[in-house]
Amino acid sequence: MKHSNKLNYTVLVASLVAAFPGIALAQATEDKNVQRVVVTGSNIKRVDQETASPVQVLSRQEIEQSGAQTVAQILDNLTSNDRGAISDLGGTNSWASGATGVSLRNLGTGATLVLLNGRRLSSYGFADGLQSNFVNIDSIPSDVIERVEILKDGASAIYGSDAVAGVVNIITRKNYRGVGVKASAQQSLKRSFLDRERKASIIGGMGDLATDGYNAFAHLEVYSRGKFTDRDVRPLLPDWFIRMNPDRDATSTGSIPGNYVGRYPANYRDPALAGKSINVAAPGCAPENLRGGLCFYDYWQDSLARAPAERVTFLSSGRLKLDGDTTAYAELQLAKTRNNYNTAPPRSNVNGVPLSWYDSISGKMQYFTDPQLPVGHPSNPYDFPIGLNYRFADDRDMFKNVGSSEQFRAMAGIQGESFGWEWDGAIGHMGSKAHQRQHLYRDRYGYYDAIVSGAYKFGQKNDRALLEKMFPEMGSNGEYRQTFADFKANRELFMLGGGPLQIATGVDLRHEKFEHQSSDNVLAARIVQFSGVKIDGSRKVAAAFVELAAPFTKQLEASFAVRGDKVIGQAGAVVPKLGLRYKMNDMLMVRGTASQGFRAPSLPETGNGGASWFNNGYNDPKRCAAATELRNILNTGNAADKNLALTAYGLGCSVSFPSAVTPNPDLKPEYTNSFTAGLVLQPIRALSFTIDYYNIKRRDEIAVKSVDQVLANEERLSGLVERDPLTSQDQEIARRAFELSGKSIGFPVGPIKTIAAQYENYGKSRVSGIDLDAKARWNLGASGTLNLGMELNHQFKYQQWDSFAKAYTENYVGYRGVPRTRAVAKMSWERGPVVAGLRANYTNSTKLAWGELDSTSSIEGCEDRGVSKDECRIASDTTVDLWTRYAFGTGTTVSANVFNLFDRKDTVKLYPGSSLPLRSRTLMLTVEHKF
Repeated sequence: MKHSNKLNYTVLVASLVAAFPGIALAQATEDKNVQRVVVTGSNIKRVDQETASPVQVLSRQEIEQSGAQTVAQILDNLTSNDRGAISDLGGTNSWASGATGVSLRNLGTGATLVLLNGRRLSSYGFADGLQSNFVNIDSIPSDVIERVEILKDGASAIYGSDAVAGVVNIITRKNYRGVGVKASAQQSLKRSFLDRERKASIIGGMGDLATDGYNAFAHLEVYSRGKFTDRDVRPLLPDWFIRMNPDRDATSTGSIPGNYVGRYPANYRDPALAGKSINVAAPGCAPENLRGGLCFYDYWQDSLARAPAERVTFLSSGRLKLDGDTTAYAELQLAKTRNNYNTAPPRSNVNGVPLSWYDSISGKMQYFTDPQLPVGHPSNPYDFPIGLNYRFADDRDMFKNVGSSEQFRAMAGIQGESFGWEWDGAIGHMGSKAHQRQHLYRDRYGYYDAIVSGAYKFGQKNDRALLEKMFPEMGSNGEYRQTFADFKANRELFMLGGGPLQIATGVDLRHEKFEHQSSDNVLAARIVQFSGVKIDGSRKVAAAFVELAAPFTKQLEASFAVRGDKVIGQAGAVVPKLGLRYKMNDMLMVRGTASQGFRAPSLPETGNGGASWFNNGYNDPKRCAAATELRNILNTGNAADKNLALTAYGLGCSVSFPSAVTPNPDLKPEYTNSFTAGLVLQPIRALSFTIDYYNIKRRDEIAVKSVDQVLANEERLSGLVERDPLTSQDQEIARRAFELSGKSIGFPVGPIKTIAAQYENYGKSRVSGIDLDAKARWNLGASGTLNLGMELNHQFKYQQWDSFAKAYTENYVGYRGVPRTRAVAKMSWERGPVVAGLRANYTNSTKLAWGELDSTSSIEGCEDRGVSKDECRIASDTTVDLWTRYAFGTGTTVSANVFNLFDRKDTVKLYPGSSLPLRSRTLMLTVEHKF
C-alpha cells in the first residue's frame, strides 16, 4: 500500500486503477514536488492520503471519457447519487425552475454539501420546494474541472451545516498556461432532434507559479440544449406508454374557434329545448378538428417534451507569490442560465364552477368564474348568455414559461507559513438572482373586461397590448447573498509512535440573506389560480473548528474533529467526528468513522412571510371511487359524454387544490448520527479493492406533512383539510350519469378547498448500504495498457418516520426510484495516442409502486388497472457506452462517444405519468486544441 505522491498527468489519465478508489488527490496545489496534501473531508495536510473516510475521485480523464457535458451529467454517473434531486428539465412545475441540484443517499439537496475548490458556493436564488437552499450545479463550468472528489461520509464537524450525506468538492485547473479551445456536439442517431446538445469553451492562461511567481487564467464556456415538442415525439412512443397515458392522444375542447357550452333557460320559448344542455362547435372549425359535433385542439403541438437550455459560465483564477512562504490568490465565478418551458396557450373553461386559489398574503380564498358571453356579444348567436370554451393562441411565442438566473462568487485570500503554522485566510462575496416569468395565467379583471366587453375578437389575431392586459407577465424573483470570511491553520505538535500529531483549527463567519417574492399582480391576487409567495430572511453565522490527526503507531491512526456553528439569535450546533484506520499489512487496511451532523434550518423555513401553491394530480380518497364509477357510466354515452367522463374521473382521482405553508422561527437544526466501516485491499500494486458500509440516522427533520399523509388521515387531522360543498359540476355529472344508467351515483363530499401547514421538526429517516470499488491495471507491453474498474452501491435500508403510526415506514429500498443496486463497470485500453473503452451502467429491478401509499401501482392497484403481477415491476436496466480518443501530435485531440451503444429501449413502466421513453443511441463528437 505504498503510493507515490507524484501526481503527474499520466497518473491522472490512469486513475481508474493506479490508486486506491478512496484516495483523494491534492486539493490545494498542483505542484508535483509538494509531498503533503489536503484531502477532502479534512483540513490537515498529510503525506499518506488514505484517510478513515471513503473518498471517491473522478479525474479529468474519467470525466472526458464518460462524455458528460455538464456537472449534472458528471454527478449522474455516481452510484451514490440517488438522482432524485431537482432538475432543470422538470422546471415547469417547480418553485426553483431553471436549476439542478444533487442528492446523495436519498437524503435530499439540503443534505449534500457542494464545494468549489474547497469553499462553499452561492445557493440558488430560489429554494427547492420553497424549503431547502441548494447549489445550482448548472452554474459551474465543466470543461475547467480538474477532478471531482466525493466524500461518502458525514462531515459537519469539518464543514458545518449540510454536510450530512456527503460532500461534493469540485476542483478546477490551476497553473494553466497557453490557450485551449474545445467544442462538442451530440444528437440521437434515431431522430436528429433528440438528445441535441452543443458546447464550446476557451481557456487562456499565463505564468508559472513555481518559476515566474504568478499564474492567471480565464475560462469561458457556452452550452445549449435543444428542444422538441410532445407532438414531435408521439410517433416514437411505444404502445404500452400510450395505454398508460391515453391523454397523449387526447385533444381539448378549448379550441379555435371554440365550443359553445351552456343550457337553454328553463322557460325557453321552445319547450322542446327548454332546460337542454348546449355543447356544440362554433362556426368555422376546421373539418379535421371536428368530431361528434365538437371542435378540438391539439395542445400537444405547443407543449415541450424537453425544455431548451442556454448557459454561459465563466471562471477566472490568479495566484501571486508575495515571498517564498506567502501567496495571494483570487477567484471569480460567473454564470447566466436560461430555460424555456413552453406549454399550450391558455384556454377558457366556462362551466359555472368557480376557480379557487389561496391568497397567502391576505389569508383568504379567492374565486373567479369564467364569464359567459352576454346577449348581444359579437360572438354570441343566442338570445341568452352562453359560454365559449376557446384557445387563446393569438401569439404562441408570448405564452412561455421562462426560468433564468445569474450567479457569481468573488473571493480573495492569502496563504503562507509563519512560526511553524501553515495558514490560509480568505474573504468573499457571492450571490444568485433567479427569475421566473410567464403569460399563461389570466388577470381576473383585464381578462373579464376583454371577454365581456367584446374587446377580444374570437377567431381573430388580437393586438399584443390587449393580450398583455388579459394575460400579463407574472412570476417571481428570488435572491440569495452571502458575505464570508474564513481563516484556518495547521501544524505539527509533537511526535507520536507513527509520526507527528497534527492539528488544524479555524473560524468561519458568514452573513446570509434570502428573498423570494412573487410579482405584484400575483401578490394582489389578480392572477387567477396562481398563489403567491413572499419570504425573506437573513442571518449571521459564526463557526469554529478543531481537528487532530494522531498516528499512534505506524499501523494505527486516529482522527478527531469538533465544530460549533452558531446562528446569532437562534439555535446553534456542536458536532464531533471520530475516525480510525489500521494498516494490518501492506495489502490490507481497515477503517471506520462515527460522527454527528446537522442541517441548520434554512432561511425560507425560518424567515418571514409565507407561500401557497397548487397540488396537481392527487387521488382524493373520499371521491375517487365515485369518480371511477361515474367515468365508466359516462363512457357508454356519446362523444360529449366521453369527454365529460375524463372530467368526472379527474374530479376525484386527479384533483388539484391549494396548500399554504408558513415559516417557523422556532425550528431546531436537523441532526444525524452516522458511521462507516470498511476495508481497503491491495494484493498487488496493479489491483485494489474497497468496500465501505454506511449507516445514517436523521432526526428532527424539518417538513410539512405530505399531502398523501394528510388525505389518508383526514379525520385524525382536524382542521388541516377544508372542503367546499358539492359543486354544480358535481351535480351535473351525477344527473347525466343518472340519465344514462338510471343509477343515483354522486360524490359523497365536496372537493378539497385547501390544505394548511407550518414547518415543524417532526420527521426522522434512516439509510444504510455499502459501496464497493475495484480497480485494476495491466501493462501489456507493446500492446498498450488495459484498465478495468467497477463501482457499486447496494442499499440495505431507506425508511422514513410515520408520525401517525409512531413507527418507521416499511423499507423503501426496492420501490420505484430507490433501486437496491446501482453499478458501473468500465474498461479502457490505451496505446500511444489512442484511447478506447466501454462503460456499462446497471440498475436493478424495482417495484412499480413508489411506496406503500401508492394505491395506483400496488399489486392490487395493478390488478384493478389490468396490469398483471409480473408486469407490476420495473425491470432491471443495463446500457453500454463506447468512447474513443485520438491525440494528434499537433496539439489537437478528437474523441467520440456513443451512448447506449446497443440501442436499449427504456424499461417498461406501467403507471400513468411516467417519464417519456425516448432513449436511443446517441453520438457525441468532441474536438480540442491547445495552442
